[in-house]
Amino acid sequence: MKNWLVEAEELEGYLQLIYKQLHQYPELGFKEYKTKEFIVGELSKGKIPYRSCGETGLVVEIKGSYPGKTLLLRVDMDALEIQEQNEFAYASKNKGIMHACGHDAHMTVGLGVAFLFNNLRKNLKGTVKIMFQPAEEAPPGGAVEMIRQGVLKKPKVDAAISIHTNPFIKTGQFGLRSGCILAATDRIYISLLGKAGHGGAPHQGIDAIVMASQFVANLQNIVSRQIAPTDNAVITIGKINGGYRANVIADRVDLEGTVRTTKEAVQDEIEQRIEKLLASVAANWGGDYTYRYQRGYPPTVNDQKMTELVKQSAMELLGEESVLELESALMSGDDFAYIARAVPSVFIEWGVGGVEEERFPWHHPRFNVDLSSFKYGVAVVSHSIWSYLEGEREK
Repeated sequence: MKNWLVEAEELEGYLQLIYKQLHQYPELGFKEYKTKEFIVGELSKGKIPYRSCGETGLVVEIKGSYPGKTLLLRVDMDALEIQEQNEFAYASKNKGIMHACGHDAHMTVGLGVAFLFNNLRKNLKGTVKIMFQPAEEAPPGGAVEMIRQGVLKKPKVDAAISIHTNPFIKTGQFGLRSGCILAATDRIYISLLGKAGHGGAPHQGIDAIVMASQFVANLQNIVSRQIAPTDNAVITIGKINGGYRANVIADRVDLEGTVRTTKEAVQDEIEQRIEKLLASVAANWGGDYTYRYQRGYPPTVNDQKMTELVKQSAMELLGEESVLELESALMSGDDFAYIARAVPSVFIEWGVGGVEEERFPWHHPRFNVDLSSFKYGVAVVSHSIWSYLEGEREK
């Protein structure tokens, strides 16, 4: 068995340079043209075989000298519309855009794995595919399009891995969970419709702001009192807009939010209960409403055998303390869910948390990645891929 940690440590300087370059020049979903160009340049330097998939997607395909199965590593590429507040030298140079979720770190791991396995082709059984995927942040997402274009075929993918930064897990540790690890990510779009009037004569109008206030205040009762405590669910209103000026009764308030669930039955129930609450509030005030519930990514479900494979790889490389058994699913979501529905898969929560006071959550303008974490990400993913393909050899 190769010492993957030693191999990854030898790449550490390169990995950090790659990450800093990617972090400085983030791009939004389906617009990752410069990102793709940079990755192609690095792959070309290493004489690593690749092909385009769509305008900004890439597929690396490293075929071993021995026939065998195919394992896919998915890494995402897009950034977010956030103005970075970090002040380090490699902060984003693209105004209003930032890698605030770690996709630049995922691409760095993807390149590291590509270099290691490309050098091992003579001893490799089967095929390693690495999927550089655009637009994870924007439903319907880039995974669906790449699947449509055949990323899981020719050769057929037998299993898949995805790795994701987690700033709340210490560097050198990995969070794992068999079964559901990420939630469904639905969106809600609501308008409460009243009747405009003078602020000094509220009885002559129908106040959409008061309707919206009552609705938002009661919305949380759905999760706290109408959904079983043993079922994970979150309802968040993240955007509200309405009104004209201080002395005008508003006739319309628009709301946008997200619903996170891990079971389809709970998803259906919440969708229905939101509408019942809307109808009740509107009827009470004599107003009206519009409501659209948009299904997003489904829950991401980890295969038991693939999860155990990564767990064993991490413990062999870094010891038992390197694995954190996650008690419940995270309520974030990812379009890797579509790949996990197609083939046995595992989504890894990768610890990138450095100094505790410098840890910030995903999508925060000061989100950052501990630079010493790359060797661990590359080593554990590489060990897991090799173990899977070698395990198939032994069968």
